[in-house]
Amino acid sequence: MTSQPNAKDEMYILNDGIDMKAKIAAMARRLEELEMKKMQEVQAISQTPLQPMPCSICLSYDHLVDECPTIPMVREMFGDCNTYNSNWRDHPKFSWKPQPLQYKQPTQAP
Repeated sequence: MTSQPNAKDEMYILNDGIDMKAKIAAMARRLEELEMKKMQEVQAISQTPLQPMPCSICLSYDHLVDECPTIPMVREMFGDCNTYNSNWRDHPKFSWKPQPLQYKQPTQAP
């Protein structure tokens, strides 16, 4: 498995085994480079501080939505009850179905 020089071009011709080992070694080096690059990206991302989200109710950064101080006031104002009314189920104004046009017959003079 040794390489042999070519007399014409002063080049070495590698047999298949050595050539394959060289390709595998080059791929292993490239893979290590990619892994190191990926690790650096992950470290950069993990070192980036998280940006806090504001409370979507009062737009304050001091608390989360669940802890918003306006929630008790709203519950006091509107109550914490069920607002569903089964009588409204068939109400024409609350339907998504297209309503039929209401056509009035024109009255004719006698």
